Amino acid sequence: MSANNPLQWPSFEQLGRDFYEKLRLALSELQAGKTELSEKAKESLDMLQVWLDAPCVASVKLDGTNVGIDDSGLVVGRNKVCEPGQSYQKVDVWTVLQGYGDKAASMKAKFEAVSGGEEIAQLMLYGELLVNSKYDYDKAGLFKVWRCFGAVMRPAGSDGEAPTRLSAQLRGAGFNACPTDARVLIALNESLGLMLAEHGIPTVYDGYTPDGAGSSEDWAQHDGSGNLPWFTSLRSLVVSDWTRRLLVPKNGQHFAEGLVVASEVGRLFKLKNGGEALGMVPAQLEESVKGLRALQGHPALPDGLLPVFEVLLLVATTKPPAEPKNTIKEKPKTNGEDHESMAVFESTLTKYDALEEVFERGPKAKTVRAKEMSEQVARDLVKDYGADAKDAQHRAFKVVSRVIGARYGAWLNSQKTEQ
Repeated sequence: MSANNPLQWPSFEQLGRDFYEKLRLALSELQAGKTELSEKAKESLDMLQVWLDAPCVASVKLDGTNVGIDDSGLVVGRNKVCEPGQSYQKVDVWTVLQGYGDKAASMKAKFEAVSGGEEIAQLMLYGELLVNSKYDYDKAGLFKVWRCFGAVMRPAGSDGEAPTRLSAQLRGAGFNACPTDARVLIALNESLGLMLAEHGIPTVYDGYTPDGAGSSEDWAQHDGSGNLPWFTSLRSLVVSDWTRRLLVPKNGQHFAEGLVVASEVGRLFKLKNGGEALGMVPAQLEESVKGLRALQGHPALPDGLLPVFEVLLLVATTKPPAEPKNTIKEKPKTNGEDHESMAVFESTLTKYDALEEVFERGPKAKTVRAKEMSEQVARDLVKDYGADAKDAQHRAFKVVSRVIGARYGAWLNSQKTEQ
């Protein structure tokens, strides 16, 4: 049975949801007629303002699966260790990542050289393994390749302050480091990009412009001067023509899943296009925009929030054009299809190795994976769609059992055919 990933990449939220959560309490209090905001509401608005004012970098959110490799050569998916020689999502990941363990070890040594004496027990490079032939990935040569988007490290120090100390030292050396639990996250910025380039490690932004998102000159219209799109503030990124070209295209046809935004305050956000499963985010943004419009000019609210939330709402509600009726493939009819659960389950499938790879390891592996996936789907139904916890468990079990059962049956049939 595959072991758990010992140094996971931290999960992070949709930008629209995070912004909504920071604004929600203040809007609620002002709409209720309060003349003075509570301290909690003020603190939330202050954090929202910090996020909006901080410089950030943005990279295309490639639609694949999260894979890491550490300084010892250990390969992991988002949740599980990939055993030596084992494929991951039907890709020979060991061949794809050959030599990257040594590169991670070299980078670990370079980080320790600027860590102020703080030792690093483990460094894991993380990237996107492009297992889907979506968008223009084939044309761009991205299909079945790996592109780095950051790193996570575990300090050698066992005391609770070791991540904070290590993070502070690395930030002083120019890296976008942030302590998270017992780890330190190193997000993309110019310094990390230069170190990765020095080691011959390709990144999610190297030499790739989504087909249809404008010319190379258009793509370079950010506030920085290098290949990594940099903006003076998150506010500047959101309202820019650069973002609109990618996520609010004139013909509605999206060219990428979205953006990953790395704020210089050590915060990550994802900004997905309106064709993705966004859960409650569109409704939350609509609620925020209505509230901000009704309270325009209120002295308790920071200036400039409304234009930002209006763009976020536009991004979340810009749907791809409908396919002509004669090109739409007939889908099998289902009774009472739980579309929310299916959307969450499809996302969950990208966080583990392919089901067929699990089936090859035997019935026990299949049972364990079904339980793990049911738990993940239930958590995401609560988080993304506000489902009741008990109901979410029932819905998750139902959809996971049905899909895994169908996939297992198809796999058994394929085994008989091969024999």
